[in-house]
Amino acid sequence: MTKKLWEKWLPAFNVKPAINQVEFNPYFQQTELRAALTATQTALEAWAPLGSGNSAMLNEPVLKQIAEKYGKNVGQVILRFEHQEGVIVIPKSVHEARIKFNREIFDFCLTSAEMDAIRTLDTGAGQYDPDAPGVEAMLRSAFDVHAND
Repeated sequence: MTKKLWEKWLPAFNVKPAINQVEFNPYFQQTELRAALTATQTALEAWAPLGSGNSAMLNEPVLKQIAEKYGKNVGQVILRFEHQEGVIVIPKSVHEARIKFNREIFDFCLTSAEMDAIRTLDTGAGQYDPDAPGVEAMLRSAFDVHAND
């Protein structure tokens, strides 16, 4: 849920969600939503943690420079950044080599300056806008969460 949806629907929940999965990557860091989730101790799980292969993000000079420093690839630096931000990250891949690389993010730590440098990449917008007109109605019609009640 976006921050707008979170604020709209949270009061109606008897049980607060433990996790909210939304788009999260260096270009869309969900700053306002993360603050709202902190208030209810709800974890954020990254959807599209590597930007769905966004070539601009994967070629960001700051990310490439950090990757070179640690002998890592840019994807590993992104995943490490997200991990250090406290985001749950489960990257998808069907390629054995990428799966291996995705696991190899725990043998280095980004410095405060490097974390701050990556934070400056936030554009405040994602690939999709779940708050766009018609999206809520489309989702409500596509899924019946009470089908088995």
